[in-house]
Amino acid sequence: MRLTKDWHTVVPHVMPVTRAPVKRVVTTRSTSLAPRVVILGGGFAGVSTAHELARRCAGVLPVHITLISDQNFYLFTPLLAEATTGAVEAHHVIYPIRPLLCAKLGVEFGEMTVEAIDLERRRVTACHRRSPGHQEIPYDMLVLALGVAPDTTTAPGVEEYALGFKAVGDAYRVRNHVIDQFEAAALTDDPMERRRLLTFVVVGAGHAGTELVAALEELTRGILLRHYSAIPRSAVRLVLVSTAVLPQTATRLAAYAKKELLKRGIHFLPARAAKVSPEGLTLQDGRLIASGSVIWTAGTRVSPLVANLPVRKTKDGRVKVNGYFEVEEFPGVYALGDNAAQVNPHTGGTYVATAQVAVRQGRALAAVIESELTGRPKRSFAIREHAEMVPLSRHTAVADLLGLKLGGVPAWVMWKIVYMFKLPTLAARLRAVFDWTVEMFFQRDVSELVVGGRRNV
Repeated sequence: MRLTKDWHTVVPHVMPVTRAPVKRVVTTRSTSLAPRVVILGGGFAGVSTAHELARRCAGVLPVHITLISDQNFYLFTPLLAEATTGAVEAHHVIYPIRPLLCAKLGVEFGEMTVEAIDLERRRVTACHRRSPGHQEIPYDMLVLALGVAPDTTTAPGVEEYALGFKAVGDAYRVRNHVIDQFEAAALTDDPMERRRLLTFVVVGAGHAGTELVAALEELTRGILLRHYSAIPRSAVRLVLVSTAVLPQTATRLAAYAKKELLKRGIHFLPARAAKVSPEGLTLQDGRLIASGSVIWTAGTRVSPLVANLPVRKTKDGRVKVNGYFEVEEFPGVYALGDNAAQVNPHTGGTYVATAQVAVRQGRALAAVIESELTGRPKRSFAIREHAEMVPLSRHTAVADLLGLKLGGVPAWVMWKIVYMFKLPTLAARLRAVFDWTVEMFFQRDVSELVVGGRRNV
């Protein structure tokens, strides 16, 4: 394996005269010739790779592992919809990276935004948003796990008039917005205006959209209506807009989930969005859904840094990798999770970018890097996606386990147990169990969270 001559140094890039270069580097200087593995991204893929690689190499291989992320925590996305309804506290679905990786495993961490990737020089340029200068971080092995961002370019008006649902702050914003709509609806006698205020449209029926619309049904009809006697139940309308429910699912769960949503009184429109405006959502066939609450979960886009790399990619910008996660044009560069298009040998298609797959890919990539460092044979990644579960709130979920379909409370309990054990620490598991226990016996809080004296919507 080729090592860079000056991998253990960080060369500051001098900014304009008005700004000074940083004095402290993110990486620790070393006197050894240990290779440096730089991981970009603090999501499931990046964190699981760093954690597993550090665990494998601890006390055995002298490897420097550096994780770069623009946030100092990672988000447990399977619980994001529950954070919106208040089933779990929103700050209980995020976990700080430093205590998880740095204190015990010795992983170096830098909260910085990656600005450039130079595959030829083996350098990554990054900067903290409050830092006066940039840093060049050399690497011997590079892991691309930068994730994706919502694609707001597919329809005009999404950026201006739609709510997102990707980050933990979005859970607060959606929750506050829904409560605010109810407060406004309670103060109007105009039935048309009330209907517009209480029509909630979710665009996109992947995992995020399906879980969110079910969570909103529970929040609106199951929780909020109890406190607004002036609002009839029929005034609340929930609409899911997409060409199909769970279109990327690898199991037969889609039809089962759709049936459950329809049974709950959620309208499903098999259509495409054309425009978002203050009046609501316009479909491509010209129909207007009058609503002040359009939530966008349709489509994502790969980080421009990854999409612009001079390597083989798919049309959506994902990097084509082999069974070892290798970017074959540049030895020592790997990609996984949302950034990678890796062929599933069992189906012939690419792996679906879910949290479950990203975690398993991270562990497998750690084993590949360990084999690369030790000279042992590498093992190609190949898994079968046997099980899939989708929570639908109201103590309900749907599951497909090797063709066995479950629904209702049994599937919900199974989902809780499985994801409780996927939480990163014992403290995180206890907090989630406590939240779930409290919400079973007590009413959920319906207050809005006001930040800085202004509504966080």
